[in-house]
Amino acid sequence: MATAKRKTGKGAARELKGKVAWVIGASGEIGKAIAARLAAAGATVVTSSRKPVRAALAAGAVPADLRSRASIERALRVIERRHGRVDVLVNCAAAAIFGDFQKLTDADWDTVLQTKLLGYMRSMRAVIPGMVKNGGGSIVNITGRGGRQPTPAHLPGCCANIAANLLTKGLADVYAANQVRINAVAPGPIESERHHEIARNNAALTSAAVAKRVPPLGRLGDAAEIAEAVLFLASSRASYITGVTLQVDGGGTATI
Repeated sequence: MATAKRKTGKGAARELKGKVAWVIGASGEIGKAIAARLAAAGATVVTSSRKPVRAALAAGAVPADLRSRASIERALRVIERRHGRVDVLVNCAAAAIFGDFQKLTDADWDTVLQTKLLGYMRSMRAVIPGMVKNGGGSIVNITGRGGRQPTPAHLPGCCANIAANLLTKGLADVYAANQVRINAVAPGPIESERHHEIARNNAALTSAAVAKRVPPLGRLGDAAEIAEAVLFLASSRASYITGVTLQVDGGGTATI
């Protein structure tokens, strides 16, 4: 299925010039695109992930395990020592655990929730005090369409996504007075190995028509389209937006 390729970086306004952005989960297709787009917009981008990220896209990679509060806090100390602060945090982590509900173990569920929901909580808890002290900041959490429209083979991730959306709104309300804006981006099906793996698992659990269903726009999305949404929410163009979950899914979410 064809996707629309988007140009990023060239000729882009340097709207994040002077900002320090921390992208956690930057080794996947979406995370890499986000790191590249923020760097093209002038940000100093620091990445954390389980896999290496091209050095050209970042001011450096700092190891961080979202499942560990100590690991997140160590990473933040390194970033603050090198760059002084974090202005923008992007959480883009996920656990590739899919399958039949009856076959998924408690450990599978725990891995997903520890990585995404509790992991996002840990990173936000770490950076928010500094953002408050510095007069503001922006956080963008990557969740997913499954938070509103469940996917049979990805129920642990769907549950983590809806909980992360709720946490996003709750913290946005708490810290709005401190000029810390907190939003989420919920991608629909994006052209990536992860999407195809979910689709393969779905095919065994539902009808072929449902498994192959595409959004009304008639194609899969491109990671660069998610990165554009993240840049918008992180930038001053979204200065009056906080607590939202932005669906970037080709119209595929069937609920209001």
